[in-house]
Amino acid sequence: MPIKKVIFIVSVFLSILTVFRFVWLNLYTTPNHPHANQGVLDLRNWEQISDSSITLDGEWEFYPNTLLMQRNADPLFPEKGSEFIQVPGNWDFADEASSTYGFGSYRLRILVDQEKGKTYGIRLPNISSSSEVYVNRELIARSGKPGKNRQQYKPLNVPYTTYFTLEEAGEIELVIQVANYDNPRNGGIIRSLKFGLADPLNRDTGFAINVVLVACIIYMLHALYSFIIFLVGNRDRRFLYFSFMIVCVVLGTLIGERLLFAWFPFHFDWSIKVTNLALIAGGYFLLQFIKQQLPDFLRAKLVIPYVTVCGISALVTLFLPASYNLVLTQFYSIVVLIPCILTISVMYRSATWIDKSNILLLLAVISAVYSFIWLLIINVLKIEMISYPFDLMIAMICFATYWFKRYFSTLADSQTMTIQLQEADKRKDDFLVTVAHEMRNPLHGILNISQAVVEREKGTIRKKSVQDLELLITVGRRMSLLLNDLLELERFKENRIAIHPKGVSVHSVAEAVMDMLRFMAHGKTIQLVNRIPSNFPDVFADENRLNQILFNLLYNAVKYSHDGEVSVSAYVQEGWARISIADNGVGIDEEFLDKVFEPYEQASRGAILNDSGIGLGLSICKQLVELHGGILEVSSTLNQGSVFTFTLRLSTPSTQQRDVTSAPTEAGNEQSASAAEAFDGSRDVADENSTSRSIRILAVDDDPVNLKVLESTFSMAPYEIFTATNGQDALSMLDRYKWDIIIADVMMPNMSGYELTSHIRAQYSITELPVLLLTAYNRNEDIEAGFRAGANDYVTKPMNAVELKSRVQSLTKLRRSVSERLRMEAAWLQAQIKPHFIINTFNSIAALGRIDLDRMDALIEELSNYIRLSIDFQNSDGVAPLNDELQLVRSYLFILKERFGDRLHVVWDVDDYIQSDIPPLTIQPLVENAIDHGILKRAKGGEVRIRLKDEGQFIEVSIMDNGEGMDEERLKQLLDRKSGKRSGIGLLNIDRRLKQLYGKGLEIKSKLGEGTTISFKIPKMLN
Repeated sequence: MPIKKVIFIVSVFLSILTVFRFVWLNLYTTPNHPHANQGVLDLRNWEQISDSSITLDGEWEFYPNTLLMQRNADPLFPEKGSEFIQVPGNWDFADEASSTYGFGSYRLRILVDQEKGKTYGIRLPNISSSSEVYVNRELIARSGKPGKNRQQYKPLNVPYTTYFTLEEAGEIELVIQVANYDNPRNGGIIRSLKFGLADPLNRDTGFAINVVLVACIIYMLHALYSFIIFLVGNRDRRFLYFSFMIVCVVLGTLIGERLLFAWFPFHFDWSIKVTNLALIAGGYFLLQFIKQQLPDFLRAKLVIPYVTVCGISALVTLFLPASYNLVLTQFYSIVVLIPCILTISVMYRSATWIDKSNILLLLAVISAVYSFIWLLIINVLKIEMISYPFDLMIAMICFATYWFKRYFSTLADSQTMTIQLQEADKRKDDFLVTVAHEMRNPLHGILNISQAVVEREKGTIRKKSVQDLELLITVGRRMSLLLNDLLELERFKENRIAIHPKGVSVHSVAEAVMDMLRFMAHGKTIQLVNRIPSNFPDVFADENRLNQILFNLLYNAVKYSHDGEVSVSAYVQEGWARISIADNGVGIDEEFLDKVFEPYEQASRGAILNDSGIGLGLSICKQLVELHGGILEVSSTLNQGSVFTFTLRLSTPSTQQRDVTSAPTEAGNEQSASAAEAFDGSRDVADENSTSRSIRILAVDDDPVNLKVLESTFSMAPYEIFTATNGQDALSMLDRYKWDIIIADVMMPNMSGYELTSHIRAQYSITELPVLLLTAYNRNEDIEAGFRAGANDYVTKPMNAVELKSRVQSLTKLRRSVSERLRMEAAWLQAQIKPHFIINTFNSIAALGRIDLDRMDALIEELSNYIRLSIDFQNSDGVAPLNDELQLVRSYLFILKERFGDRLHVVWDVDDYIQSDIPPLTIQPLVENAIDHGILKRAKGGEVRIRLKDEGQFIEVSIMDNGEGMDEERLKQLLDRKSGKRSGIGLLNIDRRLKQLYGKGLEIKSKLGEGTTISFKIPKMLN
C-alpha cells in the first residue's frame, strides 16, 4: 500500500478516535459545581445536587500527623497545626523532606439545604494507603486501618462507597483519616471523591463500573476464542500470545479502576506486584505476538534483549517489597512502550511493503497505544471522567477483522487450491486411463503375436526361446492386470460398475483362481491351499466380481510371500460367509493398515518395496466387496504375515439355482465374455451365410493398422468391406454407393466419429443406415456423446472379433427388417387400392363391350399388364427396373383415360435412353395421388405431367398436376411422421424408402388452387 495512503488512513483513524473520546468526555464529565474553599463547600441553593453527583475537589482543611477522631475519646481539633491542602493530590510533609509516609486528617464542612432525612453517599476510589471516614464525628466506613506508626497501621487501598442519612439539617462535617507507610510516590487522597444523594451517586457509580465490566467481558471473549483456536487448530502460537496479551489488558483495566482489588482483596504488597507483573507480561506477549505474526520484520537481536529485561523485571518484582515495586512502576510503563513503538513501526512497514491487510493490525496497535496515552494524560491532569473503553474495543475489532479477513482469504485460497488439486487429480486419473487405453492395444498385440509364435514354432525353436516367450507372455499378462485395475478404478469413480449376483460356489471360484496364479509361484516355495470345503454354502454374488476379488487378494499374497503357505478359508456367521486369505509374507506396518485400501497406496514391505504395482488392487477389492454389501478387513504383523477377510451374504434357496445365461457386465472377466459372445456370434454367422446378399461395410479410421484389422475380420463371406481414412472421404463414398453399415473410429483428425455420425444422420435415419462407433473409452459421457450424435451402438477397443461381428450382424438384421417392413407396407397399400380400382375397370370393360369391342380389348390388355406388373413388384426385393415402373404407370393411365376421358390429360416428358433401378411402386402411387387428390377434385379435370430428366449422375423424376393444390399447413403435415393425419401414409412410405436407399426423399411443392409438384432423384445406375 502506498505510504501516503497509509498516512492518510492513520490520520483519519486518529481523528475519529479523538472525536469519539471528546464526545464521551462531554457526555459523562461531572457538571460544573461549587468547589471547596478554605475547608468549606457550600451547596446551598445549588439545585443540580438532586440530579447528579459531584466531586469534592478544592481546598480541604488538613491536620498533618494528627488523627482527629479517637476511639472512646472526644475529637481533637487543635487550634494550631492545621493547613489547607488541595484535594485530590499528593500530600508532602514539609518537616520530613517531602516524604509521602505519615498520617493525617482531612476535614471538610459541606453546607446543604435545610432538609432532614436525606441520604447522601461518598465514593472513595483511591486513598493511599488506608483510610477511615467520619460523618458528623461518627465512623461510617474504612479501608485498612490508619495508625500513628507502622505497627498500628494496616494498609488496604480499594475503592468503596459509603452512605449516611443527615439528621441535623444544614451542615455535614466530613473527616477522613489517612495513613501511608508503603507508597513512596503518593499518599493521601489521590483521586477525586464523589459526593451526592444516594440515587444519583448509585447511578453514576454503577454506570462507571458496568462500562468497565462490559469492556472486560468483550476483551475476554476475544481472548477465549483466540485460545480455543490455538487449542483446536494447528497450535499457532500467535493466537496463544494474543489471548494472553488480552488477559493482561483486562488485568490492567481492572487494576486501573481498582476493581480487581475490591473483588479480591490482596495484601497491599501483592497488589503492587500483580500490577507490575501485568505490565511486564503485556509488553512481553505483545512483542512475541508481533514476532510470530511478522517474523521477517522483527529481528531476533531486538527480541532477545527485551525478553531478558522482562524476565529480570518479573523476578525483581516478585522478590522486592512494595515500596520498591512502586518506584519501579514508572520504569515498567516505559518498558511496555518499547514493544508498542516497535509494533507500530513493524506494522507500518508491513502495510506499505507486504500486505495491505496489515493496515488493520497497525490501526489496532495505534488504537491500543492511543488509549494508553490518554490514560497517562488523565492521571497527570487529574481529569475526572468515566472510564472510556472504546479505544481498546476498536483495537479488538481491528484485530478480529484482520483475522476474519485472513481466514476468508485463506479459505478462498484453500478452495482454489482444492479445485486445482481436484483438477490435477482428475488430470492424473485421465492421464492414467488414457495411458492404460493406449497401452492395451499394443499390449494385446504383443501377447497375441507371442502366443501365436509359441504355438506355431514350439517344435522348431530352442526350448530356452520358448521359455523366454512364455516369460514375455507372463509379464504381459501381469501388465494387462495392472491396466485393468486402472480402468476399473475409473469405472468406480464414474459409478459405472454394476453387479448381477446369483448363487456362486466359493470353493469352485477359489480353485479356479489358484490355478490361474500358480505360474506366479514359480521360483518360490509357496503352497496354494484351498481350505474351503466343496460343500460350503453358495454365496449371493456376481461370479465375475468374486473371481476378481479373490484373484487380487491371492495375487497380493503371493507377490509379498517368498515361502510358506497362502491359504483360502471360509466359515458361516449369522447368514454371512467370512472368507479369509492368509499368507506368511512380510506383513504390513501397523501405521499403514488404515491406508492399505486407499488408491495408489503401497505399504512399506522391506525388500519388496520396489516390486511392481501401483496400489490399486486392494482398493478395488474393498469397493467390490462393499458393492455386494459386505466388508473387507485386514490384520497383519510385520515379518509374520497378513490375513485379509471379507464377508458376502449367503445365497437363499430362491437364488441358489445358477443363472448361467447372464452375461458379464464389464470387461473384468474377458474370457467369460468372449465365450458367451462366441456362441451367439457363431449362430449369427450361420444365419448370415444363409442369406443370398452380402453385407456391404464402410470402415472409417485414420489408423491403417486398425483398418487392416477390420479388413481381416470381415474378409470372408458374407461381408464386403471398403475403407476410408477420414470423414470427408467417407461422406463422398456415402453418396456414390449403397451401404449396409458404417463402422467409424471416434478419434479422427479434422472430423471425429461423432461429427461423421451427425452428417450421416442428416441424410439417413438410425434404421436406414446403422453406424457402429469404435471407442477407446468406456465412460458414460463418451457413450452418451455417441448416442446423441446418432450412433446405433459402440464397441470398446481393443476390439474382440466375435463381439464386433455379432454387433454388425445385429444392426444389419435390424436394417433389413425395417426395409422389409417398408416394402410390405407399400405392397399392402397397393393391395388396399386394387379392389376398388379393378371393380371400376371391370365396369368400364362391361360398358365398352356394348359400344366398342376394340377399345374393350385394349382395356383388357392394359389391365392384364397392370396386374402382372403389380404382382411382380410385390415379389421384388428392394428395387426394380425403371422401365417396368413406367410401364405400370402407362397401363394405369390408359385405364383411367378410358374411364374419365377428356377430364384427364396426360403429358409425358421423358429423356431418351434413361435406364436405372427404382424402388417398386414409387412413381405409380405418386401419379395416382396427383389424379385422385388433385385433378379429379375439379369438375373440369386437369393435366398430369410425368417428367424424367437426365442430370448427369442422377435422374430427376417429377409428377406435376394443375389440380387443387395444398396450403402451407397441409404441406408441412404431409411427410411428418409424428402427425396424426393418415391421408399421406402412401407418400410417407415412398419418402422413407427413397431415403433409406439414396439418402434423400420426396420434395413437394404446392400452391392452393394452382397444383402440386412432387419430385425426387435416383442415381442413373445403382451399384
